[in-house]
Amino acid sequence: MKTGAIEGNRAVSDEFCTGTRIESVLSAQQGRVLRALLEERSIPADPILCKGETLDYEEYLTVCYELHHVLLPELSDMKFVEFDRFEDEVRRGMEFNEVRRFPAQIDDDYSVLAHKSIDP
Repeated sequence: MKTGAIEGNRAVSDEFCTGTRIESVLSAQQGRVLRALLEERSIPADPILCKGETLDYEEYLTVCYELHHVLLPELSDMKFVEFDRFEDEVRRGMEFNEVRRFPAQIDDDYSVLAHKSIDP
């Protein structure tokens, strides 16, 4: 998945998606981040939208907030990613090789909490 294309300050993947509801965009972000990191060592900490997905300004801000304050921290807690808030960048984490072992299981409905429990 390439995330280099930007449309209106949003990264756009090469995949085509149907549906443009904010819920579907939110639920897909963790999987899209992990899939993007399969191809790139680091990516911007921006929402990844599929071709055909659009968000208005308020929806985009909501997705950014959820990505930065909920979704990326969950992936970071699992050590799948390193989230650098100051550089606004996401990199492969110490446990990213676990993601590499099962790339077919990463889909738009991917939820990190359904795949691995957080150790206290």
